Amino acid sequence: MGCNPIIFLFGPTAAGKTELACALAEGIGEIISVDSMQVYREMDIGTAKPTDAQRLRVPHHLVDVVPPNRRFSAGDFRRIASRLIEEVHKRGKLPFLVGGTGLYFKTIEYDLLDVPPGDLRLRDSLYRMEEKSPGILHDRLKGVDPVAAERLHPNDILRIVRALEIVQCTGSAYSRFLGREKRKVISPLKIGLTLQREELYRRIEERCSKMIASGLAREVHSLIERGCTEKHSSMNGLGYSHYVQYFKGCLSHGETVRLFIRDTKRYAKRQITWFRREKDTAWYLPDDFEVIRKRVLGYIESTGFM
Repeated sequence: MGCNPIIFLFGPTAAGKTELACALAEGIGEIISVDSMQVYREMDIGTAKPTDAQRLRVPHHLVDVVPPNRRFSAGDFRRIASRLIEEVHKRGKLPFLVGGTGLYFKTIEYDLLDVPPGDLRLRDSLYRMEEKSPGILHDRLKGVDPVAAERLHPNDILRIVRALEIVQCTGSAYSRFLGREKRKVISPLKIGLTLQREELYRRIEERCSKMIASGLAREVHSLIERGCTEKHSSMNGLGYSHYVQYFKGCLSHGETVRLFIRDTKRYAKRQITWFRREKDTAWYLPDDFEVIRKRVLGYIESTGFM
C-alpha cells in the first residue's frame, strides 16, 4: 500500500457515515466498506447498505461480496481491501475506508494477527456440541485458555468456537495471539464522527423502526428458509439474531423489537469506546461537512497525490 493517502471514516452505527462519505468522495475517491455485515448478499434491510443512488454517486466496494452461509473473517477483509486500495490508487482516486467495524480498520493499519485458517470439520463438531449442551464450549475454553474465556461473553459462540479451533490446531492459546504487538504499516487520515448520546439513540430508534417497517422480519425468514442458522456469522448480526429467536418462538414480536433497539444502542456504545482509543483521530459532528472537506483536501495536497 506504500505511502499513498488513505482516509479512514469511522463512528457508531446511525451516525451518518455513508452519506458524509459520499459527499466527500464524489469525484475524487471510491468507498471501501468497513462493515462486517454489508459484505453479505441477500441481507439488505438489516445491514443499512448504501442506496442505489449513493452507489451511483461514488463507486462502493466490499458490499454484497459473499453469500450469507459463508464465513467472512478479518483476514478475508484485509486481503480483499488491501488489493482494492491499490487498485483505487492506480485509478488516481483516493480510497475512503468507511464503516464501524473497528477490527477491520486495525487489519489495514497494522499487520494482521498470524492465526491459522479455519477447520470447518472441527468447527461443525463444536457447534453440534454446543447445540446438545449449551454453555459447554465456554466451560471448555475456561480449561484451555482462561484469559480468552474471561474476555469472551458466554453467548459469543462464534468467537468461542474460533478460540477453541486455534487452541486445537496450534497448541497455543488464542489469547497469546491477541497479546502480540503489531507493526504499524500505514498512517491514514482518521476522521471520527461523534454525536450527543441522546441524538445518536434517537437516530438508532428511527433506523431500527424503519428496518422493521421495510420488512426485516421477511428478510430473516427468507434466509432461514434457505438454511441459514446461528451457525453462520451473518445470522448473528443485529436484528437478524433477534428475529431468529422470534421465529424459533423464544420471543414475542414486541420483545424482539425492544431487544433489537436496546442491543443496537449497546453496540453503538461499544463502538464509541473502541474508536475513542484510536490515536490521531480528528473528531467531528456529521454536519461539519465543510470543515471535514477542507481537512481532507489539505491532507490530499500535503501528500502530492492528486
